[in-house]
Amino acid sequence: MHFKFRQFGNFSKTFVAVVLGFCAFVNSANSQNLVLGTKLELNTLDPHFFNAFPTGSSHAMIFERLTKLDPVGKVIPNLAKSWSSVNPTTWEFVLNSGVVFHDGSALTADDVIATIDRVPNVPNTPNSFAQFTRGIDKIAKVSDLVIRITTKQPNPTLPQDLANVFIVPAKVAKSATTADFNSGKAAIGTGPYKLVEWVNGDRLVVDRFDAYWGSKLGDTPSWKRVTEKVIAKDSTRLAALLSGQIDAMDVVPISDVARLKKDPKFSVYRGPQGLVHYVALDSARDVSPFVTAKDGSVLTTNPLKDARVRQALSLALPREQIVDRLLEGSAIPAGGLTLPGMPGSSPKVLAPKHDPEKAAKLLKEAGWGNGFKITLHITTDRYPGDTIVAQAIASAWTKLGIQVVVDGLPSAVFFTRATKQDFSAFAAQYGIDEVGAGLRALIATPDKDRGYGTGNRVRYSNPAADQILTDALSTIDLNERARKLERASEAYAADVGLIPVYHPVADFAARKGLVVTPVTQRRFNALMVRPAK
Repeated sequence: MHFKFRQFGNFSKTFVAVVLGFCAFVNSANSQNLVLGTKLELNTLDPHFFNAFPTGSSHAMIFERLTKLDPVGKVIPNLAKSWSSVNPTTWEFVLNSGVVFHDGSALTADDVIATIDRVPNVPNTPNSFAQFTRGIDKIAKVSDLVIRITTKQPNPTLPQDLANVFIVPAKVAKSATTADFNSGKAAIGTGPYKLVEWVNGDRLVVDRFDAYWGSKLGDTPSWKRVTEKVIAKDSTRLAALLSGQIDAMDVVPISDVARLKKDPKFSVYRGPQGLVHYVALDSARDVSPFVTAKDGSVLTTNPLKDARVRQALSLALPREQIVDRLLEGSAIPAGGLTLPGMPGSSPKVLAPKHDPEKAAKLLKEAGWGNGFKITLHITTDRYPGDTIVAQAIASAWTKLGIQVVVDGLPSAVFFTRATKQDFSAFAAQYGIDEVGAGLRALIATPDKDRGYGTGNRVRYSNPAADQILTDALSTIDLNERARKLERASEAYAADVGLIPVYHPVADFAARKGLVVTPVTQRRFNALMVRPAK
């Protein structure tokens, strides 16, 4: 087992803490201002460029959607005050009146129509929001505040899909480029905060939008100014909290949760996340770039194409030990893509028990009893415990006789290469709010026209399971739909399309006097933080 990591800089925790003590970048004593230290690195202000955790989190302060999800994932009104199903393929949405954008223009049906038209036409997107709009056939303007959306097939979850699409003014949607958004020129929304400054990879600064429509309904923004400071390194982010340079932080280092709970100056908040930490395997290609014979010679057959090999790699993982010992309980062992109990998640898809003997037997049956060599690519700066979890995975595979190299990369490099299908195996996380949407994006066979496989970076394909999924996604009766989604989940799991490892539990910390409300999505923003009073 060999480990290879690429990182930029290596400073001791003590040195970082001392530096932060002298280098205050914000005075968080001002109760009207909020300073957040976040691991999430926002890389664009274009709300339709990249469906990812940082964009979904930060953009929600500036932009809004027709619908949104509450902290436990239920669809509730946002810009649309109501919606109804006219017939199996037609939905009618009624917009709130009195909503204005940051430039003073009023929200109308034209803005919604232009936004949805823009979504599938944003170039070079790493993970397109088109997965949420591909099923739309046409949109009709009934009045300035009413639209009708006709779908190509019955789509009972359209309101949930549209909880992912941020609305922008029609004039922006029709002409603005991603560069226009990134410059701030086009970053105009209806949200509770408006853009002041964005420095890529460093900070986002927003001010309270005094004309915010939600204030009339009692939803007044809590803060006059919010600064999101990107602090990717966990120890540095914690040092910033302890020294008073930030008011709250996400992704508390697992080893520090207990001592923060005992400190009267801070509070810790925890909540389950609709995320899955998984290992993706290149089962699509006959020859995979990082799967070789043990001596490094090229294999003419890719072992990962065999479901028995994939099952063996899954059974070899000691999920309970990873969760209990390495993550100290801040996770739930995973067998499927979604949290247990979510409608459409099958009770039959359980976290596989650690069974190295069966794993070895399956490898032998598949003709790989003597093993092979594989590189597992991971991020070194993205997820809590990403490195130690990768080490545990590599150790488990090594015991099967497989030679494993772990290659750690900065996340910016990692995701660019993963999207280009450069890897044979990689570990990452994906946020799933609804079973059907999760299966469609992460594991279904890539199909641009249908918006399938937008997050399927290894091009895994299971046509039989896809057919079950397609049938489920067009089923109007929600109970029947859930049963079909269970069958689809079972089909993908039996074939081990990818290897779910665990569902993270999020830990947030804040100075006393602040309350953080965790949500099931991977988010950390000012909407989740309020004064205790």
